[in-house]
Amino acid sequence: MHPTRTRMRTLTAERQRRPVLAFFLTVFGILWALPITLFGLALAVPILLWRGRAQWIRGQTVALLVRGPLADFLLSHHPFGAMTAMALGHVVISEAQGLSARVLVHELEHVRQASRWGIVFPLAYLLSSAWAALCGKDAYWHNAFEIAARKAEKRI
Repeated sequence: MHPTRTRMRTLTAERQRRPVLAFFLTVFGILWALPITLFGLALAVPILLWRGRAQWIRGQTVALLVRGPLADFLLSHHPFGAMTAMALGHVVISEAQGLSARVLVHELEHVRQASRWGIVFPLAYLLSSAWAALCGKDAYWHNAFEIAARKAEKRI
């Protein structure tokens, strides 16, 4: 057999395996982050019941985007300060008017981080903030997870 044909068959087989691998990695990430996602869903239900809306976000990652008047209230009264959106596992809670592309990309990076870190993500996030504060830096702006999310924003 010709070497070029053999190489083409190998490349074709690799391309066919990529979607299968991506699917299993996505499912694993969803399961790994499930405890955090369940907390996000516990917040999403009242938001949806009080004139809220939900939307599936599909791309590099899968997330449920939830917004509404109750989300506006929760985000404006967040213990760490007012925000436009937050990700809890595979749930993104957003202001009722929606998100800019930059903010959505930022939050989806947090969804991917939750997929990678799983149940330890909230602890890792808090430890990163604590470390920044101990080093005399801003706990939010110098948090490694926030820095990565801001870098993701720049790729759009």
